[in-house]
This record gives sequence, structure tokens and C-alpha cells, in this order.
Amino acid sequence: MGKLNDKLKDVVRNWLNIVPAPGDTITIQETNTFEGNCFRNLLWYRGDASELHQYYTQTDDMMGNAKFWASDTTNDLKMRKIHTGLPAMIVDMLADIIVDSFNKITVENDNDAQKNWEDIAEDNDFKETIKQAIIDVFVECDGAFKISYDTDISKYPIIEFYAGTKVEYERTRGRITTVIFNNVYEKDDATYTLKERYSKDGIKYELYKNEHLMDDYRAIPETADLEEPTDVNFSMAIPMMFNKSKKYKGRGQSILEKKLDAFDSFDEVWSQWVDAIRDNRTITYIPEDLIPTDSNGNLLEPNTFDRRYAKIGNSTSETESDKITRENSDFDYEGMLQSYITALDLCLQGLISPSTLGIDVKKLDNADAQREKEKATQYTRGKVIDVLEKVIPKLVVTCLKCYDLAQGKTAGEYEASVDFKEYANPSFEAIVETVSKARPGQNIMSVEMSVDTMYGANKTKEEKETEIKRLKEESGIIQKEEPNIMSPIE
Repeated sequence: MGKLNDKLKDVVRNWLNIVPAPGDTITIQETNTFEGNCFRNLLWYRGDASELHQYYTQTDDMMGNAKFWASDTTNDLKMRKIHTGLPAMIVDMLADIIVDSFNKITVENDNDAQKNWEDIAEDNDFKETIKQAIIDVFVECDGAFKISYDTDISKYPIIEFYAGTKVEYERTRGRITTVIFNNVYEKDDATYTLKERYSKDGIKYELYKNEHLMDDYRAIPETADLEEPTDVNFSMAIPMMFNKSKKYKGRGQSILEKKLDAFDSFDEVWSQWVDAIRDNRTITYIPEDLIPTDSNGNLLEPNTFDRRYAKIGNSTSETESDKITRENSDFDYEGMLQSYITALDLCLQGLISPSTLGIDVKKLDNADAQREKEKATQYTRGKVIDVLEKVIPKLVVTCLKCYDLAQGKTAGEYEASVDFKEYANPSFEAIVETVSKARPGQNIMSVEMSVDTMYGANKTKEEKETEIKRLKEESGIIQKEEPNIMSPIE
């Protein structure tokens, strides 16, 4: 029976003439290295229209350079390219929201360590350092904190953050084991690069001259005083990334990367809008012999900005006379506005809500709709805070260990935690309204709480107690002294 089935399969296969599919061979060429990608993101954050134009007109995107910022006009026509600054607004606003919700750092069960950390944080302006680190990771994909010691500058550990373009990682089984910080020094004779290798075994220095490793890392003045510590058995570098890149393995991803085409389109829409406003200004048509002239008798030419007048030929008709006329153009405001709103929505989707940036594009949203939109901001903020809740305690513990070593002590064992405040909580009025709907006809707040909430610090404790007593008596609540069970019954 088995042989019969095999023969039938062979007959069917031969009859259908089935040929196995060949292996697919597809070649994709990346348009950017990791460093080039970070540089492009940085240009968008910097927000200089001239820099964006120069970059896109000098690079090949392998798509015909059809992007707005890569385009150029023909026949010497003038077109104004405007950058809205939206990427920088998004990054800065998210960083501000996260840092503003930063509450406190606690070193567990160690008052001396807590005081030491507060001194270290004040010396390093820790909040501002964290804010700049968040911005750098948002823009340049990832980065790492570097802790160093320089008694000429401070008696406390120095906290620095290196953005992704200045950092390299070495991994073992997928985990970062060494962080390499690159410092470039430009000299007349060559370019020197100092690589600081931070690992659990301490710090190792390597100096390169035009990419060639030198025997002595102290060969230039900037590195002459560096010493490799021998008593460190922990890493003094803490890497940080919020999103992992699928394009560059082992590296982070900027929040701007997937939105660059949307930002390009948004700038195009706004630039076209402004250009249309210029084109649709009222034009004054003047006969040629009535056009104003300069001191030399030459006709004045209007520029593309004011478009005040255009010349027309002289009339030769007996029934018509030369006269100045004005003409208004039609401007499609609704179409422009819809294009602007759509492009803006694409830029903000998944990152931040319009209301967070102070943008009201719908003009009709009620408070509930605005709170729903805030969820986009909350998701982005929550993802960043999840990372910071792991990174900041490591940073605190490492700083305290370095401070111990600098004082000639053995590095202690510490535990730290960081606390962030809630963001965009419903207002007290909204909470009361919601709970009241859930418990119709029921008291949801005690008299004491109602009085305290209403008057706050405007009344003294005695005045509040008097008001509470009056309200209770009006409600039929009578307070009597509790009887002593040991007293005789009368």
C-alpha cells in the first residue's frame, strides 16, 4: 500500500511540474551609519533651517531626494523654507515633564550616606545633569554616565553624561561589560582620541593618533595627569537607553527617528501655507506709464515679498482709459488648515499629546477628551521613568562608592531608591464628581474633611472645630461625653 502511495505522489508531481522556489536574494544598502544617524537627529533638534537644507541637499537618500528639505527651486524662483521647531519642542517638553516630576532620592538606612549624596548632587547640579542626559538620549539614541575624580575641580565625584556618538559598548552574552568613552583632541600635527575603558575592573586608558594606538597614553598635555585606578572593583560607568534600535544592533533608538519624514512634511505644509499667503496678497495692476520710477527714471520692480503691483500695457481703445486696478486672490484656508492638522497629528502620534505642547487644533475638545489625549504623554513619560528608576539608583550607589575610595575608605554597600510624582492626575473636583456618580445619594466625605478642604489654611484649628460642631448640630448629630462604666448607675 505504501509503495502505491509513493507512485501516486510521483505521478502527481510530474504531472504538475512543480519546481522548488529559488532562495531570495535581496540587497539593501543603509543610507547612514549609527554616527551619521545621530548627527541627522541632532540637526533636527538644533532646528536651524539652513543646516537642514545643507544636509539634505548634500546626501543621497536613494529615493530621488524628493524630500522637502532636499528640494530646490527651478528658474531662480525664490521659495522660503521654514522649520517649525517641533522636534526640539517635543524633546524639551518631555524632558521638562520628567524632571519636574522628579521628587527625591533616598539612600536606605544610612543618614551619613544620604547627606553625602545630597552634597554630591548639589555639587553636580544633578537635576540639570539628568535633564541634559534625557535630551541627549532622546536625540542621539543612547549614552552613558561617567563618574570621575578631579580634586582640582571638586572634592566630590564628577558626574558627566556622554551622548551616543561619543560612546561605544563591549558586550558579553548580550550584556554590556565595558563602556568606552571617546574624547577627541585636535592638534596641528594630528587628531588624538583618548578611549577611556570603564569596566568592573576599573579604568584603562588608550590614546590613538590618527587611529593608531600609541604606547603611552600620557603623550599629550590633556592626558598627562591621568592615572589608572588600581583599587576599583566596580564599573564607574552607567549606560542608559530608552528604546532599542532594530537597525543598529546593541544601540539605542532616538524618539525622533521614526518621525523624520513626518517632520519634513509638516515643515513643507507650513512653508507652503506662508508661500500661499504671499502669493494671495492683493495685487495692484498699474499701466506701464504710471509705474513709479527711481531717481534715474528706471521703473521700480516689485519683489516676491510685497508683490504690490504688476504692470499692464497701455490702452489704445477710444472707449477705455488707463486706470489702476486691484485684484484679490482666493485663499483655501480650510484646506490648508486641514493639511496642517493632519501633518501635525502624524508628528505627535505615539509621542506626546497636542495639549501637552499647548496646541489646540480641534477647538472643540472638552476636558475629558483632553485628558484622554494626555495618555500619549503619560505612556512616553512612563517608559522613560521605568528606565530612570533603574539607572539613577545605580548612579547614586556608584558615586557613594567613589566618594568612599577618595577618602581612603573601603567602598561601602549601599541601596538607593528614586521617587517620581504622579503626572496629570484628575483634579480634586473631577474625583469628587466621579465618586459621587458611583455612590449616588451617599456621603463620600466626612464633615471634618469637608471643612478642612474648603478652608485649608485660611482658618485656625479652633475655628475649624467650631464650624464642624455647628454643621454636625445642624445635621442632627449630637456629641455627648462617653459614660464611665465604673460610675454608679443613677
